[in-house]
Amino acid sequence: MNKRRWVVYLIRCSDESLYCGITNNLKNRLAAHNSGRGAKYTRSRRPVKLVGVSSEMTKSDALKLEYRVKQVPASKKYLELKKGENEMTKNLKKNLQAINREIKVLAKKVDQMIVAVGKLEKPKTVKAKPAKKALVKKVATNKPATKKPAKLTAADTILGVIKRSKKGVDVVTLMKKTDFNRRKIYDNVKILKKLGKIKTAGIGVYVKA
Repeated sequence: MNKRRWVVYLIRCSDESLYCGITNNLKNRLAAHNSGRGAKYTRSRRPVKLVGVSSEMTKSDALKLEYRVKQVPASKKYLELKKGENEMTKNLKKNLQAINREIKVLAKKVDQMIVAVGKLEKPKTVKAKPAKKALVKKVATNKPATKKPAKLTAADTILGVIKRSKKGVDVVTLMKKTDFNRRKIYDNVKILKKLGKIKTAGIGVYVKA
């Protein structure tokens, strides 16, 4: 539900006085004023004409702006309406800029955490097993040895998923397609990035290098 759908409006009555109110349906509200179903003040001062309206805002902000407009003389009500609207627009812009800065800081921390998790992994050293002496067996018929397919590693599985996507794959998708947990995904993504096989396309999104 859109909460920023309220406006503050200013109408001129038939006796040239001004009335200020708020609504979330300006067309219906004006019709109500002119039909005598609106505010008590405008019932005996019909018809009314719209002379000013603010941009959409929350009901709380609309009530605050309405109060400010009602506190000034009639000659300054329209200016106060626009002044209040501009101030609220500036405040909204400041809030959005602050949120944007927080998002950037959070994204940087996420990248740092991914790097830190990757450093925790110590590469396992595999000891080479001594070669066993081949036992010579007499067989009736010589059958060609069948080669078993090499088992894919977790990194190979993740790389295969990323290669099949042109737009990049996020961590959640990798978890779904590989059944690996988040830690295993991050560990192997770090390895693939070190090997230069993938690169980061965004926060938590990876593409083929």
